[in-house]
Amino acid sequence: MKKMLMALVAVSLLTLSPWTAQAQEKGKGKKGNVSPEQQMIDQFMKQLEKAELTEEQSTKIKELWTKVAKEVTKTRTEGGITAEILKKRTEATKEAREAGKKQKEVQEAVDKALALSEAQKKVMQETEAQLSKVRIEIGKLLKPEQIEKLPPQLKDNLKEKEGKKKKKA
Repeated sequence: MKKMLMALVAVSLLTLSPWTAQAQEKGKGKKGNVSPEQQMIDQFMKQLEKAELTEEQSTKIKELWTKVAKEVTKTRTEGGITAEILKKRTEATKEAREAGKKQKEVQEAVDKALALSEAQKKVMQETEAQLSKVRIEIGKLLKPEQIEKLPPQLKDNLKEKEGKKKKKA
């Protein structure tokens, strides 16, 4: 069970890296007064544009993502996770993927690049688990034909993992 959770967290870390790093790093330039939470929301909603959400879906998704974005940002800030750390994670992930590394190797490269303390690793795992849970809830709000319009990586993040389903059954 612990290995499954770690795998889920690793996948979540890698797939959400660009969103959270960009969202928490911004705050300069033309969007100077936009909070990290709002930037996370905007970035996530932009990813869902191709799904052609209804007004009701959009409202519900924004509510869910707003709540989790506030919690995640607060937890990460209190845990010493800075925008710089998130940016490094994004860069390390991108480099490893471009080098053709497999999922486990990508995670190892990210871990090596970040050199987080045990407390910081725990914060990252907890917040990625929170985000993953909300993405699955959001996926349940979408129709199958809407999900099909999304990029593969996002599609996968909106679905409950097969191993996790079996554990609950």
